[in-house]
Amino acid sequence: MLVEVRLFGHLTPKGAKVAPGEALHLPIEEGETVGQVLAQVGIDPEEVGNIFVNGKLIPRGLYPVLLGYQRTSDSPLSAEEYWSTPVRPGDRIGIFPRKMSLVVV
Repeated sequence: MLVEVRLFGHLTPKGAKVAPGEALHLPIEEGETVGQVLAQVGIDPEEVGNIFVNGKLIPRGLYPVLLGYQRTSDSPLSAEEYWSTPVRPGDRIGIFPRKMSLVVV
């Protein structure tokens, strides 16, 4: 069971040679979360600005909700809920650094 992960900006996976935005295909177990995928890739959560799952933003704040972004939740998530967002085999996950957060607001 695999997920497709794309890292943008200065984010690079630990031990892998891929260009920003290039797809990584990572094995996952049933019930894994966004936080576990980050750990597998070797990205510190403090570096992360925005995460998209299948083209939908995981909302941390009210702005994306008010602006009508396609999102995984109708309301902003707490930090615990954010990192506990489940992923499923076949999901496409896009991870953007904090420095690029304003692109999505």
